[in-house]
Amino acid sequence: MKVILLQDVARIGKRHSVVEVPDGYALNQLIPKRMAQPATGENLKRVLKQNATKAATVNAEGEAFAAALASLASTTITVAADMNEKNHLFKAISADEVVAAAQVAGVTISSQSIQFASPIKEAGEHTVMLVHGAQKGSISVTVVKK
Repeated sequence: MKVILLQDVARIGKRHSVVEVPDGYALNQLIPKRMAQPATGENLKRVLKQNATKAATVNAEGEAFAAALASLASTTITVAADMNEKNHLFKAISADEVVAAAQVAGVTISSQSIQFASPIKEAGEHTVMLVHGAQKGSISVTVVKK
């Protein structure tokens, strides 16, 4: 019996995929537990539409990330922070602070895409990785005294 999975099922498949399972397993386990639904014409159309919408969203996000990365490649982001007389910060620079500084520079990035190799706790220029799926790049972040 063909079913559409409503959630990930171990050794069967991922959510929104159409799989062939034994009739008894579908009727006694998957469908009653709302883990799957029958693969009728109407249900298949709905799932295909959802998958197409999701794919379009992922493509748009990937293109926006690539454009932001290209914009930031030639730009240095400056973050102002409180520090002592030895130029050590009182707290590490957060991803949200980098996002805010990028927005001041006119580029929108997501805080989930920012990865620090190590915490930024002192003044100067630092390299920060941006990751979105398989796309990766680095940007330059300069920390200055407030």
